[in-house]
Amino acid sequence: MLKYTKRITSVLICITMIFSLCSCNGSKTVMDTISNLGKSKSEEPIDEIGFTIPYLRTDSLDPYKASNSMNKYISHLIYDSLYSVDSSFKESAVIAESYTLSDKTLTVKIKSGLKFTDNSPLTSNDIVYSFKQAKDSIAYAAYLENIDSADASGNNAVTFTLKISDISEVANLVFPIVKNGSYDEENADNADTGDEEETTASSGSGYTSKIPVGSGRYTFVSGNETKYLQYNKSRLGGYNPKYAKIGLLDISASESFSSLFNLSKIDFYCDNFDSGKYTKFSKISSNIELTNLVYLGTNSQKSVLSEPKVRRAIALALNRAELASDSFAGCAVATSLPFHPSYYKLSGCTLPTLSVKTDNAVELLEDVGYSKINDSGTRYNGDKVMNLTLLVNSENDFRRSMARGIQQALEKININVTIREVSYSDYASAVESESFDMYIGETELSNNFSLSRFFSAEGGLRYGISEKSETSRIYDKYLSGQADMQRLIGTFSDDLPFIPLAFRQGITVNSDQIKNEIKTVPGDCFANIDEWTAQ
Repeated sequence: MLKYTKRITSVLICITMIFSLCSCNGSKTVMDTISNLGKSKSEEPIDEIGFTIPYLRTDSLDPYKASNSMNKYISHLIYDSLYSVDSSFKESAVIAESYTLSDKTLTVKIKSGLKFTDNSPLTSNDIVYSFKQAKDSIAYAAYLENIDSADASGNNAVTFTLKISDISEVANLVFPIVKNGSYDEENADNADTGDEEETTASSGSGYTSKIPVGSGRYTFVSGNETKYLQYNKSRLGGYNPKYAKIGLLDISASESFSSLFNLSKIDFYCDNFDSGKYTKFSKISSNIELTNLVYLGTNSQKSVLSEPKVRRAIALALNRAELASDSFAGCAVATSLPFHPSYYKLSGCTLPTLSVKTDNAVELLEDVGYSKINDSGTRYNGDKVMNLTLLVNSENDFRRSMARGIQQALEKININVTIREVSYSDYASAVESESFDMYIGETELSNNFSLSRFFSAEGGLRYGISEKSETSRIYDKYLSGQADMQRLIGTFSDDLPFIPLAFRQGITVNSDQIKNEIKTVPGDCFANIDEWTAQ
């Protein structure tokens, strides 16, 4: 009996405490108080500039007009996309909620409640409008080459019509979403002006009329003396970085980034070396994976290179890891396939070797009759002599360096290579007219590593590839689901219609002011910027 009396007394005490809490919390209810027990409110970002990054003022932060790589990456902070990709190039939803594929119709549903930074709703019409800008842009056209059109399906869904049915196409929906009408005629003067000092932030919104309105992690704010990125606290799902502001430093194209670091003017820099020039830094914090494939194009119409075993011998003679490291100052990853080594669809597959196998290369050459060596030290088979010309763009330092490495490697198996360095315009003309034996090419592939530009009838990079290519036939089967990745890998490795060499990488560099490890994903060098803390 005493035990039950104690239990009743305990319950009465608890009830008394609850009513006591109620009377002491003014308008708060008992349930308010109980529901908040054990919860801690997230700290608000510190209302100051935590670190400073450079941007090229003579360029733009408009995602469809920026040409400088630093400006392009900064624009990713201002604009959201339907999807992004992770380190394995697998899609990750941003403002998209779900997708379905039916034959060649890809329907993407977007999250409800989305808003731009001017507080206007973000709807499917804005996505269709942005798609049209992306389709016409240099930066995103390659990602959308398999998509014919986009149409709004109500306010919260968009239907994309594909040329070829491909479930992995969602990985290419990474184009920035801008507000509908951003490039209409009445806004053209504001969008195109180069004088940012005349631009002011709209009242209470934190965006400027200088660039299109976005819905991303930050908004661009420009005053008379300062420019910075202000975090977007209204972003759907919340956004809570350590610092409310990121400083922006105007720079000119001629300024040395190394000296800016030495003078403590900037804390972070990233570059993907699209110009073909490399900027040297004493310390690189991380690499940015790119879909830029560097490859050795071969002309199968030429008698020497028409034999797959000759192309395979050339590939086996090349030290691709060394070429990638030496030619690109360590900013490239070697590959034996036209798929990035990190691509998730390669998981579980048996991959061709990257190792140099000179003896195997010689055996392949001898198998097809190139067993004799003339007085010049060059292999021949009757009247067919292995004198090859390698075409290269003289304006790209990376490729010029790679050409010399290829030349030296092939000399070891008695293939004589003459390097032909020409201007870009002459290089492009020679490739398009197929006036080459071999050429060093580079192309930015899409996030699903579509090879249609090499193998489709209208493909823009089919130069030198035989119309009877077995790889082309199997690739069509792969797209239709009649062949798996392993079969495609095997066919490509036997046929070698072109020889993959490396995927280029970008770099990030940071000062000691930033304490955190810099994490990147393809397309975003600011992947964990919300975690960055300053000394």
